[in-house]
Amino acid sequence: MSDAPAHGPAAPAMPDDTLISVRGLKKYFPIHAGWNRRHVGDVKAIDGVTLDIKKGETFGLVGESGSGKSTVARLMLRAYPVTDGQILFRRADNSIVDISHMRESELRAMRREMQMIFQDPYSSLNPRMTLLELIGEPLVIHGVGTQAEIRDRVAELLSVVGLRPEYLQRYPHAFSGGQRQRIGIARALALNPSFIAADEAVSALDVSVAAQNINLLQDLQEKFGLTYLFITHDLGMVEHISDRIGVMYLGRLVETAPTDDIFTKPLHPYTEALMAAVPQPDPKGNRARKRVPLKGEIANAANPPSGCTFHPRCPYAEAKCSTDEPELRMVTPNRQVRCHFAEKLDLIGVRQ
Repeated sequence: MSDAPAHGPAAPAMPDDTLISVRGLKKYFPIHAGWNRRHVGDVKAIDGVTLDIKKGETFGLVGESGSGKSTVARLMLRAYPVTDGQILFRRADNSIVDISHMRESELRAMRREMQMIFQDPYSSLNPRMTLLELIGEPLVIHGVGTQAEIRDRVAELLSVVGLRPEYLQRYPHAFSGGQRQRIGIARALALNPSFIAADEAVSALDVSVAAQNINLLQDLQEKFGLTYLFITHDLGMVEHISDRIGVMYLGRLVETAPTDDIFTKPLHPYTEALMAAVPQPDPKGNRARKRVPLKGEIANAANPPSGCTFHPRCPYAEAKCSTDEPELRMVTPNRQVRCHFAEKLDLIGVRQ
């Protein structure tokens, strides 16, 4: 354990293999009404998320739109202010800092160690900037290198992501979607971060191009020792790239497990429903799979259901589920689930 001092009061220690840890993380967006903009409620976008991401691993985060996946990533990088909870981060010098309530001036130095790859490669790049300006911008902002050194660094980064250094003076419109996303990856790598949040980084791309970029991310992870938070709707993609997976529903984690375990034997009914939506090759129709009916739509985060928030849609719900809120608990080593009856249910995964 590292006992290095952190910002403000001493931050709790983390396991030596952990790079980033969020504890009881909450993000509420206020609802105002009336001529005087009176506070009448909150959208509970994130409502008590706790997870650890180990150094060098890829942690996949899945769930429906509106479940809070992207908000978690933005909170971890402090793009949003935190309502409550801790975000502990292990810096390059092995000190542990709590960035949850850091001032902007203090966060500036942290930006070098944690970066983001955005979903849309078309809107995340300024069309009026050349590749030299786009990829070199983080270096300029942080005062890293002379103009000549920045130019050399950008040329190097273009080569690293599979683009030609001669493209330095070109603009984003000259590139395909897959190439633009590689430009975004190069920009994220500019300051040598240890942690990268990839928010639906390949969802806007064709399947073959997405696969190439996923392979690139894996190669870069091995080469530079990167740690990823990988957010996606594509369960096939997350199965391929992730070491562990967290399943989110209505601002909370409902299950976390190693990838093989969660695809073989899910423990939460919502995870089973997601698994049932994964297409399986079976041209002769010999493979009978149970289809789990998932009723309705994700609830309103401003007025979540009582008890287990998933109970209105759960095919296994009992009376207890509508009144008693389940805790995220450890059921086996490395597996957590938020369900009263996880041990009793016989759920079906993809690999059965």
